Amino acid sequence: MSPLRYLLVLDFEATCDNTNRIVPREEMEVIELPTILYDIEQDKVEAVFHEYVRPSLHPTLTPFCTDLTGIQQATIDAAAPFPDVWERYQGFLRTHEIIDSPSSAIYLTCGDWDLKTMLPMQLRLSKLLESSSTPSGTLVAPYHRWLNIKNSYRRFYHLKYPKGMASMLAHAKMELEGRHHSGIDDCKNILRLVQKMRQDGWKPEDDLLPQEGSR
Repeated sequence: MSPLRYLLVLDFEATCDNTNRIVPREEMEVIELPTILYDIEQDKVEAVFHEYVRPSLHPTLTPFCTDLTGIQQATIDAAAPFPDVWERYQGFLRTHEIIDSPSSAIYLTCGDWDLKTMLPMQLRLSKLLESSSTPSGTLVAPYHRWLNIKNSYRRFYHLKYPKGMASMLAHAKMELEGRHHSGIDDCKNILRLVQKMRQDGWKPEDDLLPQEGSR
């Protein structure tokens, strides 16, 4: 097993509305797929993947979704559908030897939703779930495990309750950079929190358990 070298900082944005009537929760689709590949030992960004995705069930974004994410309809209209983006994304991971050596990296997300809920739902919708999961239904490596920074931050700083990203930044006396709920900007802000935690002595390995995503 390869030692842990990378964090894959991920934050999906998805179709949504504030009533769940126009876009029911079970019909949400990924519209932004960003990942920052962070070299833990070198404390540097090794690479970035960032693409927008054209949804199929609800191709027209709701005003609520645009206001929340800042993603414009023209951007989505010009984007590729999820299967095409997913193929390029796996190529990105393969280029950095993560597909062939998945133990060298672990995802880091702000919450469990991205990989526990959204990715399986999107893969199912795109008819890619069977090729991306085991017979038991668990996603294949490296998508099957992740660290939830909310839990890691709470434990490391001995807080009573987990905090959202904005609250963690405030606790760390850091300003929000970019736009909250922009997937790529959220990834960058999450990485800033990771780097602060690392400076204070946090080791991602300390939070690795057999079922990271179930916590």
